Amino acid sequence: MVVLMVIYDISDDQVRNMVSSKLLKLGFTRVQKSVYVRRGTSGVSRYVYRAISKYLDPVRDRLLVLSIDEREYLSALSLGPKVVGDSHGRNIII
Repeated sequence: MVVLMVIYDISDDQVRNMVSSKLLKLGFTRVQKSVYVRRGTSGVSRYVYRAISKYLDPVRDRLLVLSIDEREYLSALSLGPKVVGDSHGRNIII
């Protein structure tokens, strides 16, 4: 199992709101305004990338979908609780 992290910078408000809603429906947890995490697999990361990138402008927008080993995620230096969503949309503090 890996931790999936989606990071974006989307210029259009409507598209940005749609992407946010889609990620939340897919079980992601919002960590910051444009950063989302959840547990998953590399297959899920490819699905998320394809599902979101088709709405973005490749010149103006940015999208990064990372698959991070859970141990690496847990060992990262951070302030505040580390929260990750599961595939059912439940937030888990780890």
